[in-house]
Amino acid sequence: MGKLSQLFKNLVGKWKGLSRNKKIAFGIIISGVIAALIFTGISFGKTKYAVLFSNLDTTDAATVYKQLQSDKVDAKVQGNSILVPKDQVDKIRMQTLSEVQLTNGSQGFELLDKSKFGETDSQMKIDYQRALQGELERTIKSLPQVENARVHLVLPDDTEFVKDTNPGSASVTLKLKTGQQLTQDQTKALVALVSGSVKNVPKQNVEVIDDKLNLLSRDLYSSDGTDTGSSSDSTIPAEKQQDLQKKYEDDMEKRLLAMLEPIYGKDKVKVQVNADLDFDAVQQDSKTYDSKNVVVSEHTINSTNTGGTNNSGTSPVDNNMSNTSVSSSNNGNSTSNEATRNYDVPEVEQKTIKAPGSVKRLTTSVALDGNVDNATKTSIRNLAVSAIGYDATRGDTISVESIPFDTTAQDNAKKDVDAMQKASQQAQRNKYIIAGAILAAVIIASVVGFLIWRRKHAADEEDLFDDDIINPPDIDDIDDNDATKAQNKIKFKPVELDQEENEDTHVENEIKKYAKDKPDQVADVIKAWLAEDER
Repeated sequence: MGKLSQLFKNLVGKWKGLSRNKKIAFGIIISGVIAALIFTGISFGKTKYAVLFSNLDTTDAATVYKQLQSDKVDAKVQGNSILVPKDQVDKIRMQTLSEVQLTNGSQGFELLDKSKFGETDSQMKIDYQRALQGELERTIKSLPQVENARVHLVLPDDTEFVKDTNPGSASVTLKLKTGQQLTQDQTKALVALVSGSVKNVPKQNVEVIDDKLNLLSRDLYSSDGTDTGSSSDSTIPAEKQQDLQKKYEDDMEKRLLAMLEPIYGKDKVKVQVNADLDFDAVQQDSKTYDSKNVVVSEHTINSTNTGGTNNSGTSPVDNNMSNTSVSSSNNGNSTSNEATRNYDVPEVEQKTIKAPGSVKRLTTSVALDGNVDNATKTSIRNLAVSAIGYDATRGDTISVESIPFDTTAQDNAKKDVDAMQKASQQAQRNKYIIAGAILAAVIIASVVGFLIWRRKHAADEEDLFDDDIINPPDIDDIDDNDATKAQNKIKFKPVELDQEENEDTHVENEIKKYAKDKPDQVADVIKAWLAEDER
């Protein structure tokens, strides 16, 4: 206990011996350390939470939160997420899923599990419709582009005599995620899902809209259920035609530029290609016949008659049948042979559908910077012919001209870029100059401060020397510690003496000078010496 008390007293003594600035600095450091320790303790002692469920339907979120409260779980709600202690997330999630059935806002066939006593057929049909709608909603919500979905079904009615007299219909409302959209093929897949899941609901009776009231299923299927986007369609939407045409023209231009720019330099060649594409689908039906006749059937009749008439002949036939009648007589007896042959003429039917998008005509323009001779123009034209697939029979044309380009805009842009670079370099140079000036100012201030401190320290030493001369310490008061201090006392630089002086003469002169300048102090010193001698 005594050591602690002594240590505390020493610390208090050292603290009192510090200057005001040092006390402020140490106070700030100690306060920062204490605040850091307090913050660290609070952080480690605070419960860390993690997400248990997020983006739940409001009904599911309320059910889960109520179950967590009944299980006395430390849970809190933040936005649309439910948070629980981080080290118990997996355990609580498994326990909650075993106790609560999440419906994601849609109830499926579990509705049919809740049997009701005395339920009528009409009520059962309604429950079945709701269950089917809920199952479809769950499936659609699982798609990556869909955030939420609603499905409405109109099921066909059955009668006692004829079932499914009228087809049913369905409508699907989608809320897509931010930045997501459905392509035409994805919309067709969604329509096929609904049509295949519900009895007697054809694809053309399924309507799909998004949350912005855009009809996504527009013109997907005709009234008879035929896919309007199939290869048998004779038309292509105008917007798609323009996109295909622009893509084809850009491809041709890139081919020409890739060939000519390495020769004449970048920005020295300009190319423009205009393509006329045929987007009409043509279907051709043809039928051909094989010249080789194939016998399909042959029928022969042999007959013998007794009579006096002898005749023979051939009956007229068409090209597909040959009938021959042969008769002979012998002593009144007649024999007749008749043969019938049927021939099959093979025929081949061909159906040819010409895909839309063929090239009807190409018009190409090539502009060169500067003056180019005719031989060079001819060479460029030959290169362009092979690059774009020139076909004179289609009426394709290629025009090559040499015209000096106007580079005013490029020159101005280059000047602006050079000016910006110079301004950036000047700003960087100014930063370096300012930093150098600040560094020089700090160095100069440090040197000046050191010189001031040194001069002040030298003045303090001079005053201490004067005090020692005026009030010399008693010999009895000098102990070993004082002797040690005297040895550790700062040594002054040796005094530079004049050539005519020695050390004694210099001391004598300095004493005389001191006595002349400060006679009162010298008188006090002499009085002190006399008093010391009297002792």
